[in-house]
Amino acid sequence: MTVFDFCRASIASRRLTSSLCVLATATGIAMLCLFSLLSASVASGFSGNARGIDVVVGAKGSALQTVLSSVYHLDVPTGNIEMADFEKIKKNPQVKNAIPLALGDNYRGWRIVGSTQDYLSLYGAQFKEGVSFSKPFEAVAGAGTGLSVGHEFAGAHGFSADSDDIHDFHLYKVTGVLKPTGTVLDRLIVTSYQSVQELHAPHEGTAHAHDHEHDHGHHGHDDEEEESPAEIAAEEAVAHQVTAVLLQVRGPLATINLPRTINRTMDVQAAVPSYEIARLAGNLGLGRDLLLSAGAMFVVLSALMLLSSLAGSLSLRRYDLALMRVMGASPWTLGRVVLTEAMILSLGGTVFGILVGHAGAYIIAVSVPALQGLVLPSALLVPGLHDLLFLGLGALSGLAAALIPARQAATADISRLLAQGGLS
Repeated sequence: MTVFDFCRASIASRRLTSSLCVLATATGIAMLCLFSLLSASVASGFSGNARGIDVVVGAKGSALQTVLSSVYHLDVPTGNIEMADFEKIKKNPQVKNAIPLALGDNYRGWRIVGSTQDYLSLYGAQFKEGVSFSKPFEAVAGAGTGLSVGHEFAGAHGFSADSDDIHDFHLYKVTGVLKPTGTVLDRLIVTSYQSVQELHAPHEGTAHAHDHEHDHGHHGHDDEEEESPAEIAAEEAVAHQVTAVLLQVRGPLATINLPRTINRTMDVQAAVPSYEIARLAGNLGLGRDLLLSAGAMFVVLSALMLLSSLAGSLSLRRYDLALMRVMGASPWTLGRVVLTEAMILSLGGTVFGILVGHAGAYIIAVSVPALQGLVLPSALLVPGLHDLLFLGLGALSGLAAALIPARQAATADISRLLAQGGLS
């Protein structure tokens, strides 16, 4: 009988104890793998989505909210900024490129983003089918929206999929569908910012209905349901605004100096995405560390359980081990039996834990809406260097648990063992 056969028979004889050891190891490794995968993927997603965006300009308010709503589309905007401010920022000599964003509507929960062709280029967009928008109310659909070329739809006001404020007096038409990018672009519908402005122009909606009434001869009702001058002015203001501007600057110094200049001299707010996300990550770091610590504690617990299991099994196998020595097995061979059994259990649990960790991270990525566009779910199923680290951690925990029992087996006094029925 080989060492491996002997170990396999020993494990089979203690199915419950062995299964608990494997489960404990798998639980700890799965937790570490899952949290590490999600943490690294989210960090990569935040970095990837902000790549090429040096400064974000929006309405006065929370800088972090401006970044989350304009770069990652995870929050509501702080307001709108005037087109005059946009043009002024665009002409700043420190600005290499200025990409406007007009937000505020959605279709089935997918945000409609009014912008320019530069916004698609920012994420390296490639078309799966169709072409980009070139006329008002033409739109490009992200890979995750499920829309197809030729689909027509009406935008709904706000970011809620169940909004009943439908802009059905102008329909958008999908002219192109993008390939997956692993960025927020996958869950957006992009059109020209002029389309969004025109959709909110005062000649639509109520005013349009009044014109329609007038054309049919209802002159006696001209004073009913008319908009006040203040309401008309408000609508005109929305039609001449954008929500935010994404800036690419002409050097590292401009990233530092430009936001200060804008915040000091204009009635808008400039924020640096890298700084705001680093600050957010710092605030979330404690919770992440606690979760990783919990996973590490499970690994330690599994090593202790394995140590207890191996020590207990030595007493049950004392005559088998003694017989192996009598038949010529060296002390190292007896120690190797214990080490091999520990490696089988710990590595078996580690491999199972890695598989569970990858699967769990994938399920979370496809189930949590906030992670869509930040994390590419399919990438979470791909093995990586971190898996080798977890295998090493599992092997190390098994080795640590087996050292004492292996030494006991290798240094056992065979004559005393047979006479007293135990290990010294």
